[in-house]
Amino acid sequence: MVTGLALATSVVAAPAATARPDDDGYDAPLEITIDQLTPGVLPRSGPLEISGTITNVDLETWTTIRLYPMFNAGSDCSSGACAEVMTTEAELEAAADSDPEAPVGVRETNARYDIAKLEPGQSLRYTLRIPQPVLRSLFPKPSSGVYWLGVHALGASASTPNDSVTADGRARTFLPYVAGANPDRVRTAVVLPLRSRVAHDEDGAIGRTSSWEQALGIDGELGGPLAFGAAAGTSPVSWLLDPAVPDAVRRLATGNPAREVTATPDPEEPSPSESSSASSDATSDDDDPDLETPLARSARVWLSQARSVLANDPIAALPYGDPDLSAVASTLPSLYPVARAQQGGELASWDLDTMPVVGAPDGYLDARGIDAVDDGATLLLGQQMFPRESFSARPPVAGLVGDRPVVVTATSAAEGGPGPDPALAPIALRQRILAEAAVRILRSRGKDPDPLVVVLPASVTAAGAADFWAGLDVPWVDLSDLDDVVVPPGSSADGKTPAERQIDPTELSYPATQEEAELPGTVVAEAGRLVRAAQTYQAILGEDYTVGAELVEEALAGTSYAMRADGDAAHRLAQTREWVEDQLGAVTIDAPSGVTLSGTSGSFSVSVRNDLDQPVTVAIRATTDSGATIKVANPIVLAAHSRSSVPIDADMNRTGVHNVTLRLTADDGTALGDEDTLPLRTGQAGVVIWAIIGSGGGILFVAIAIRLVRRFRRRGQVEDTPTPSEATA
Repeated sequence: MVTGLALATSVVAAPAATARPDDDGYDAPLEITIDQLTPGVLPRSGPLEISGTITNVDLETWTTIRLYPMFNAGSDCSSGACAEVMTTEAELEAAADSDPEAPVGVRETNARYDIAKLEPGQSLRYTLRIPQPVLRSLFPKPSSGVYWLGVHALGASASTPNDSVTADGRARTFLPYVAGANPDRVRTAVVLPLRSRVAHDEDGAIGRTSSWEQALGIDGELGGPLAFGAAAGTSPVSWLLDPAVPDAVRRLATGNPAREVTATPDPEEPSPSESSSASSDATSDDDDPDLETPLARSARVWLSQARSVLANDPIAALPYGDPDLSAVASTLPSLYPVARAQQGGELASWDLDTMPVVGAPDGYLDARGIDAVDDGATLLLGQQMFPRESFSARPPVAGLVGDRPVVVTATSAAEGGPGPDPALAPIALRQRILAEAAVRILRSRGKDPDPLVVVLPASVTAAGAADFWAGLDVPWVDLSDLDDVVVPPGSSADGKTPAERQIDPTELSYPATQEEAELPGTVVAEAGRLVRAAQTYQAILGEDYTVGAELVEEALAGTSYAMRADGDAAHRLAQTREWVEDQLGAVTIDAPSGVTLSGTSGSFSVSVRNDLDQPVTVAIRATTDSGATIKVANPIVLAAHSRSSVPIDADMNRTGVHNVTLRLTADDGTALGDEDTLPLRTGQAGVVIWAIIGSGGGILFVAIAIRLVRRFRRRGQVEDTPTPSEATA
């Protein structure tokens, strides 16, 4: 590294574009990154150090390469080649989307790094150190705001002559500055998401496992944020967690078994595994090949790390399965309380406090989705939902919708920094967050600055994480937990009473493109059918089993935001529902073809059969016309693979034929599906029989009376006749 003494040179480039170019739009032969920036703000003491890599992406060898820092400050900015200092969020957003070759500053040649030669495909690291005297000459009296900082490379190749005008490679980022020894501080919450697509096969196993191994890795959408957050050390970090994710990872860690319908062991009774020796248990585990797959090992490592990392940080818990609330609210609003009631077995076992929240990955939630949130959960709404025509220059601070606190997330800050650098690189994200905090202070005009809540993208990884967190330690950033920026419903905030904090959800922006992107209603409806079938299945099995809850969780995971582009989501849910219905169909009822009572009341029996491998508790619900009353001795307990004869009492208040439908239900009245109908006869037949019996009895008694009278008469005649001796006397 050498320090040159040449004068600063203006940067000449193409006109600015309105949007960030595609990857093919910027094709400089030298690719530069900024991996380290210390400090992350314009220092007023000490040097500013920039480090990164330079890579030759050309097919030719490049020589005599010089790297210079670039700023939109200094005496040469009077030529008009420099962009203005940024002081608003809108300016930051426009800058982040600008053409990488747009002229925004000038090179400072008093700091330089030389590379003699760079072969095609070769990468080297560089470090630029800008001393404080150079910075003072560039920024003699800096104003609060956000400056441009970049690195330019100039060199030569066989087809490109060496010049000092056009940059052959460049990198850009933001350099914020807030004046004053004791500036206001912006409460800043950095939130890391742990949400992913959880799809189950028909047998309950996790599907598409190939993507899970990548997701759990250190660069994956689950492993990356976890490693990134772990690097925070003692810095506050918050987590946005779908409870379905730890459950899915736990299943993968145990070999991704299929769904099992087994009774939950009694914790007070030793299980067979506990009664066996520990050595035999270890041998059994080692012999299970499903537990030693790379995926199972990665899952166990992730669970161990997640439990350790999240133990001391605030957790914002999404409803189970991360359901698409806008779609759910329009098709089946009752699904939200079901999702909130499912806590997740793995997360519950960690015994950690959580804060209920809802929020879409893109920050959008329509009025119906908000209305479906009936438990007072915190609403994470993106700043783009608050149009200027309804909410003036800034979104409301500490808003409320009913009893639901509103936290506005800075979705633009989560989009990262300007190109051509990777927008979501750790330094790009950090500098964008610092810049957003700086413009909030400028906007506050002496009042308390608005809080800054940033939900980072799932693409963050451990690389550069330590520098990200260390660089947030600046005087005007108060790194906080997410729950610190949530204002409860009954409190005043931002100079407003609780009533004045209310937001009309119909005034929020929800574009038509969002409606088109919602999960199809067919998926939500199919999930609802699966939930109802699962709850019925659980009801007949009883509290000794948990398969019903597992099926409900599968249904909820099928309604996730991550399923929006999944054309098979409804089909998978339907397959699982059909499996549940097959289980319910294994419990049947068989009634006689017909029953004739001897009178207006009586009893008969029906047969109930259980072909499941588990005992069940069911009930029989009878429906008939108003002329009959049917009573059944519910509930009915059936052992596995058993049949039982169930007596049924009938009471008729009029004669004739009554059609009786006997329906198998759970004890709560939910139909299982099987039913039988029989005709129940009573009336004239019974009356005639009793009339005949009565008439016969009457005739019998009359005949007996006649015989007795005749007998007495004959006896009297015998007594009045004289004997022979009396006649001759």
